[in-house]
Order: sequence, then C-alpha cells, then structure tokens
Amino acid sequence: MSKIRSGGRPWSGAGSAESSDTLIAAQARRNLDSYRIGRRHVIAIMVVIGLLDVVGIAYLLRDPGVADAVHRLGIPFARTAPAERPEPEEPREPERPAPVAPEPEPRDPAAREAEFTHYVRWGDTFYTLARRYWDNEHLWPDLWSLNRERFPDPDFIAERDVVAIYPRLAPDGEFQSAELNRLFEAYLEAYRAYQRVGDDLIAEARRSGRAWQRKLGRMKRDKSTWLLYSALRFDEGYLDRYEAKIDADDLAVVRSYIDRFGIPSRR
Repeated sequence: MSKIRSGGRPWSGAGSAESSDTLIAAQARRNLDSYRIGRRHVIAIMVVIGLLDVVGIAYLLRDPGVADAVHRLGIPFARTAPAERPEPEEPREPERPAPVAPEPEPRDPAAREAEFTHYVRWGDTFYTLARRYWDNEHLWPDLWSLNRERFPDPDFIAERDVVAIYPRLAPDGEFQSAELNRLFEAYLEAYRAYQRVGDDLIAEARRSGRAWQRKLGRMKRDKSTWLLYSALRFDEGYLDRYEAKIDADDLAVVRSYIDRFGIPSRR
C-alpha cells in the first residue's frame, strides 16, 4: 500500500531517495558558496589589516629612535634613511659698526701762553732748549719765534737772558694742519733772520774790511739754506707751497741739497 504525502500526493520510496539527494546537493552547494564568500571576506579583512600594519610600521620607522630599537632586536626591515635635518646654526652676534676714532680737538698754536721762564746758562741755545723741554730739537725755530723780540739773532743767546717756555706743538706727536703751518712759518722767520744778520755782517765787512765779519756773514747765509733743508723732515712738499716766500737762489741751493743728501730724517 502506498503512503499518501500531505497534499494528497502519494509517496513512494524511490522518489523520496532522489529528492533527498537533491536537497543534500543543494545544501552542499550553498555551504560551499557560503565558505567561499566567507573566505573572501577573511582575505579582504586580512589584506586591510596588513595594509594598516604596513602604514603603522612605516610611520613608526620615521622616528630614528624606533628604527634603531627595531634594528637591535634583530627584526629585518627596509630602513628608510631619515630626512636630513639642517644643522642648527650657532647664533651670530649682530654686526657692529667699526668704532670711529673721535676727531681730536683742534689746537690753536696762536693761543698758547708761556708756562714758565728759563734763565739762560752757559752753553744754552734754542736748539738745546727745544730738546730739553720739547723733546725735539728740530722744533727750535718755533721756540725762537715765540721769543724773537728779545733775540733778533737766533744764535745770539747769552747768560742771564730769559727765555719763555711755551707748550710744544703737537704734544701727542701728531701735527695738526694749523700746527704744521705755524712750524713752517717759524722756519721761514728764522730763515729771514739769518739772511738779515748775514747781509748786515757782509755789508759791515765791506766798510770795515774785517775778514771775520765777511766770513761770519757767509756762515749766517749758509745757515739760512740749511735751515730750509732741515724743515723738509716735517713735510717734503712744503718748499712748493712756500716757494714765493723763498729767494730763488736759496731755493735752488736747497734743491741741490736734496739731490746730494736726500730728505733729512724725521727725527
């Protein structure tokens, strides 16, 4: 007797076996599909996790300290050279302008006043007094010029005479323009004084016939040109500036001294 399935259809044993196989196969296919889909999901998740790990490790390895720690643990990895960092520059001091030496106060040679007086002793000359009080004997024409009213002849200085001692020109050793001009004027004054005394002696020798006066007169004239030559130690070009105040013959003699002896030493 055949069995009746629900729904009124008869149920036979063979048909039931076939349906069961079909159901099992369908279920197996569904299970396989689910497994494949699940495996894809797992692979995708693993890929994403791997990428995140790579990004995280790469970020960490940017720190040189982490990279060195990993290297000490013996874990191989591709070292990425750290970005070069500029060496810190040492702070520089701001450039300061070079100090400018202050201009010296201008000195007026004409405003000098006598500091004390010197009573002449035997052997004193303006040359030796300039060396004693001014430490430069070649400044003597200035000392004589300051006292010239009492000493018309620069060489005639006797015991018991009184010489006024003034502050020296260029007390620091550096001549200002006004001081240098004053010194050259003093040299020119002494030059003219020697000329005048020499001419007077030569004229007197013609009247008196005294040979010593003529000889002394010539010596004074020679001293005048040697004096002009001596002034070159302070400025080699002063002759050109004062050319109009010097006799042409005397100027030629001084230039011949330069050719023969050169420029005198500054000291």
